[in-house]
This record gives sequence, structure tokens and C-alpha cells, in this order.
Amino acid sequence: MKEIGILTFWNVPNYGTFLQAYALQKTIAALDEDYDVKQIAYLEPVHYRQYYAINNIKFHYGIIDPRTYLNIAKRLFSSKIKELKPFLGYYKDFIPCTEPLTKADLPAKYFDSVVLGSDIIWDYSIRFFNNDKFLFGDNLNSKNIISYAASFGTVKSETVCPEYVKNNLKKLSAISVRDENSKNLVNKYAGRESTIVCDPTILWDFMNDENIPNVNESKYIIVYGSEFKPEFIKGCVNYAKKNNLQIICLDSLDDTFDWCDKNIKQNELNPFLWLAYFKYAERIFTCTYHGLMFSLIFNKKTVFSPTHFIMDKASSLIDYLDLKSVLVDFNTFEEKADWKWDYNKINTKIDTLRQSSLQFLKDTL
Repeated sequence: MKEIGILTFWNVPNYGTFLQAYALQKTIAALDEDYDVKQIAYLEPVHYRQYYAINNIKFHYGIIDPRTYLNIAKRLFSSKIKELKPFLGYYKDFIPCTEPLTKADLPAKYFDSVVLGSDIIWDYSIRFFNNDKFLFGDNLNSKNIISYAASFGTVKSETVCPEYVKNNLKKLSAISVRDENSKNLVNKYAGRESTIVCDPTILWDFMNDENIPNVNESKYIIVYGSEFKPEFIKGCVNYAKKNNLQIICLDSLDDTFDWCDKNIKQNELNPFLWLAYFKYAERIFTCTYHGLMFSLIFNKKTVFSPTHFIMDKASSLIDYLDLKSVLVDFNTFEEKADWKWDYNKINTKIDTLRQSSLQFLKDTL
């Protein structure tokens, strides 16, 4: 058996993060019956504390951040940590993984190949990622280290790049990224070309995934995200009334909205039930990257409320699929919701990208 390890944001309590990890593991395992594919059960400790610790503020040079005390008080009297902890079980139960590994353990763990990605694992500007060098392949025990759909996220070309980023990019056996900005940064930092591939969620057949249950709801619009333009909110409410649709919000970051008919809390969901709500929705209203991905995967009519943070991650795919007019430029909820989506054309383009992405994995592993 060929031991393949995948290093990504393990145990992060986010539906998209979980499902990209699930999809990549499933996809690589299906490529060859001789592949023993496991997620590397490691997350940088500061990153882990961001979600699961009472005190999730990093100390800097012995100085206590004044936000620490307020943050501790909020977490002590909130149920949020309790709501997030089931994710630890979802990762362990649904994704084959190694034994839990620490910073000291990981360099000793041998793999025939390591896949870095996907998601914004290379966004070194985000403080609580804590400059995790392992995510760039540093000091990993493998002769074949590749990246799959890695992204620099919000990092811009004028940003000063740490030396460990440059040095490790130069050492990787093969590099693939999921957006043009990341491709340009790889070229700038390491003088190397990289391949643009699709997000792992597009690789896997979620339409027929047996873990996705049915949903017993009357016709509805899904709301997923936390940053929606006021004019779109008003448009959503009016559109729902006009078309006799429920508005259902799926919580991710304490997202509850009084303009929604139903708010489903995170402790009432798991990643596959979350997917089911997308699969059976009449419309999707989202401002998130993976909200958009699963809208496309399930061939839904989608109202996208783009933010700068999300456009940094999604603009390349939007341009590739020629969807800028409906997803970004249209001004009203109704014209977005009723746009005539040509999913034959969209799916043909997605399949072309899917096949070239699978070929990258076959060639490099």
C-alpha cells in the first residue's frame, strides 16, 4: 500500500472546511486501490484554540491582550464551544485519519506522498493560523509533497512574504492552486508555474452521496453566511412572500436573522444535513465560498452577496464559468433569483476543470 497523507485544516468546525477534506480523501482513495489515504490529524494549537478553548487569544511577548478578559467571559457564559465540539466527532467518524499528532510528532511520521490542501491554508496573513510552516510542507517526512487547490486567500502581491513561504514553495514536488491570485503569488515567491484546479468538493459526487439525508420541509430559500447587503435582504423577504417560500437560515457563526422564518442552530445540524438543505432548496442566498460551491454542485439558482474576502477566493471560478453578471453585477435579488441558469453549459465547463484536476492528482501521486 502507498501511504498518502493529506494536511489541511483538520477539526476546524466549518461545514465547507469539513466537506473539502472529506471530498479530497474520498477522491484520492478512489484513484487507486493501493492508496492508503489518511488525513493528518494535526491542527496548529493556536488555530485549534480559536474554536475550542475558553481563552483563544494569543499572548504576545508576555503582554495580555485586553480583549482576553472580555473574550473569556463571553465564552464562559456562551454555549458556542459546546455547539462546535461535535465537529471533532464528524472528522473522526467520517474521514480516515492518522492518530492525533503534535508539532513534535508530525516530522517523524512517514508518508510516501503528502498532499497539502485545500482551502486558504497558505494565507499567512491570518494571525491565528500562527505561521504554520507544516502547511507549506516544511519538515514533513516525505519525498513527494504536492499541493492541491491551495489558496493564499486574502494575501495580495504587495504583501511582504516570509522567507519560510518562499523556501518551502521552491521545494514542493508539484503545485496546484485554486485561483489566479495564488498562481501569480507562487510565480512571484518561488519563480515556479502552478496548475489551477477545482475545489475538492467539485471532485466528489455529492449529488449521490449516501450520507446525505432527505429534508422534510415545505419549499424554501436557504440563507447561509453573515454579510448580506440590506437591499438583498429586503429583496429576499419580498421574493419569498411573492413565491410562497420559507426563508431558512443555517447557522455557522452565530448567524440568526429576524427576517428569516426559521433559524437552524449549529447544534441542530451536521455537515450532511447541512448539505441536504442545500440539495433540496428552491433558491440559495449566500455570501460564502462553499455556499457558492454547493449551489453550483446541486445546480441551484443562486443569489450571491459578494464580499471582498469571498471574491478574493471565488473570482477566478466565477470568471471561468462566465457567471460574473449574475453573481456579482446584477443589482436586485429578484433578477438574480430568476436568472435563466444554463447548467448544461456550466456543468460542461465544471467537468472540464474536474477532469484536468483529477489528471493532476494522477500524474503527481
